[in-house]
Amino acid sequence: MTRAPLLVPALFVLAVLACLHGRFSAAVAESPTARYAGTIVGDVRAAGNERTFPFAIDGGPVVRAYLASGASAGERLVVRGRLAPLDEPRNPGEPSARELGFEEGVSGEITVATVLAREPPDLRDPRVWMPIARERASAAVRRIIAEPEASVLAGALWGERGAVPESVRAEFQATGTVHVLVTAGLHLGIIAALIGALCALAGVPRIAGALGTIPLVYLYAWFSGWHLPAQRAAAMIAIVLVARACGARTSAINSLALAAIVVAIAWPVAVCSASFALSFSCVGAIVLFAAPIGRALRRRLPDPVADALALTVSTQIGVWPLTAALFFVLAPFALIANAIVVPLVGLLIPGGVLALVLAPVPVAGPLAARGETLLLGIALAVVHAIAALPFARLTIAPPPAWAIAAYDLAIVAAWFVARRSARRAALLVAAACVFVLITANVHGPHGLTITVLDVGQGDAIVIRTPHDRVVMIDAGGVLERGPSIDGRSPAEVAGERIVVPYLHRAGIGRIDLLILTHPHGDHVGSCYPIIETLPVRMIFDSGQSYRGRAYQDCLASAHAHGVPVVRARRGMRWRSGDGVTLDVLAPSMPFLADTGDDVNENSIVVMLCTAGFRELFMGDAGEASEARLLESGDDLGADAVKVGHHGSRYASTPAFVAAVHPRIAIISVGRHNTFGHPAPATIEAWHRAGANVLRTAQCGAISLVDGSLATMLRCTAAPVLGPE
Repeated sequence: MTRAPLLVPALFVLAVLACLHGRFSAAVAESPTARYAGTIVGDVRAAGNERTFPFAIDGGPVVRAYLASGASAGERLVVRGRLAPLDEPRNPGEPSARELGFEEGVSGEITVATVLAREPPDLRDPRVWMPIARERASAAVRRIIAEPEASVLAGALWGERGAVPESVRAEFQATGTVHVLVTAGLHLGIIAALIGALCALAGVPRIAGALGTIPLVYLYAWFSGWHLPAQRAAAMIAIVLVARACGARTSAINSLALAAIVVAIAWPVAVCSASFALSFSCVGAIVLFAAPIGRALRRRLPDPVADALALTVSTQIGVWPLTAALFFVLAPFALIANAIVVPLVGLLIPGGVLALVLAPVPVAGPLAARGETLLLGIALAVVHAIAALPFARLTIAPPPAWAIAAYDLAIVAAWFVARRSARRAALLVAAACVFVLITANVHGPHGLTITVLDVGQGDAIVIRTPHDRVVMIDAGGVLERGPSIDGRSPAEVAGERIVVPYLHRAGIGRIDLLILTHPHGDHVGSCYPIIETLPVRMIFDSGQSYRGRAYQDCLASAHAHGVPVVRARRGMRWRSGDGVTLDVLAPSMPFLADTGDDVNENSIVVMLCTAGFRELFMGDAGEASEARLLESGDDLGADAVKVGHHGSRYASTPAFVAAVHPRIAIISVGRHNTFGHPAPATIEAWHRAGANVLRTAQCGAISLVDGSLATMLRCTAAPVLGPE
């Protein structure tokens, strides 16, 4: 095979396919609740208190389904549900669920209300063969190996996702070793090497062995779910094996370029994906740096140790900026962890296959399972010990895309420099790393920014002052009406999914004031995760008695971290120090009583004031609270208002709306909520007062930057619209 570089033509093909990307992105249209028949064509995974799986609708698209009850791979279902397209980003910096879905071959989602009929799998349908095989293999692993070792082995063998306990997955992420739980180049390379070794032992000729390994590698990639990293690895391994069969030497960079072309032509939508970037950055760095780093290390270390370290160092050079951008994590001990865990995985994969094959054998089966459990225990112990080290997991703001691109150019330049001076190349790599860290943590000046996040049927508002003081009013979540999720409040899980990642993406390193307007789960859901993640200097609380899990966890965490909790009362004022004040207008004592919804009616109400701009934040306050505010004589006039109680018909009375008289009224509300929010009469009242009424359900996150309006999604206000 020629050693002429194919990188330039590869990049050209990728650019062309990226331009055509939109042609492959047809999403399903939103449809009302209807009857759908189809087949489960992928793995069934836990998603909170639901099960989720790819569902191929008969004669229609493949969508992601959400089902409260159990389901099995390959099963035929007739369901009643609501079909909808996957979301575009609804909050600043949020990844596109639509793009991620397209990458997985899913073009929409369906929330199943009722299962009308079930049928066993139709084994004539090849789409169900591998999901059923993985499900049976998963059950077999769990019969011979206990948890959490079984889930780790299933992740290492075929990339099983969703079964690894969250605490264990967090430790793998903290140590930079989570990639061993996703089937990729490491795993396919081990399988190819294992097959090659068996062929050599059996005396299979070189050409037959190399060509015969290719379909087995692709079969394994198909079995593992046919994800992008597996596709890329299978393509590269096939290229190498063809060259071996022809007796030619392969250029690693040519193999990488050809693999990129093959994957992009086969699945153009993958070109713009994070998985594509991670996969090829990782392998590209190995191609460029593993050999020279290995040569340098062999002067002082034994060859196996030097090679393991060279592979680990080059991998981290390639992927750390992207992992920081995607997961907001910097793992300082990733080099050490990978140097130990990756060789262990090289033993775990063949050992796991052997344990499964020998499982029915009386003596050999238990011995193989015991040996595999021992190896898994060592891997878990190493990951746990390293994750427990001080500063093992550093949370950082995501570096901007342009900084990562500049880093990549510097890394390529370092490869050229390394031919003349290894020390200068190392200094260039170090300087590029420092540059990325600086760009991730330095932010330019900005004005007063108020962002009402789209957290569904809840509230979470982030205020950043010109000098970067940060105030949060409520913290998202859901009402705590369902069962716990892995022992946690569903409000905390829901709040953590959106709010904490937004804070990381925005580069927010502390919260100066967290206002909990009232203790319901849809307003305090991410309070506990926030306190556990970021420094919080003070909490304003309404001081109401409430036994909800999310609220109690929040108070307990505040106490444990020494965060002062202040009972906010009318007349209190908080100053930012750079011209922004927050005046507490409610509650006042005695609390409102016998209102029909006392917890909501005694919400904290605050007025934000700065030069030339005022905004009123109502929490879930309703008619009774509004009447008391009108009686107080406070100036309620504002440029903008966060409408009380999600636009409920029990709030926004005509007298109150007239007193506020804003130009912008923002309603934080969930799509298709069961409460009928917002009420048409409420929208009508604010419109008649001259306000532009915007809803997070339609607009996504809504921001005011120095009073200027911006929304994540294109949306327009209508005079009167029905509930979401």
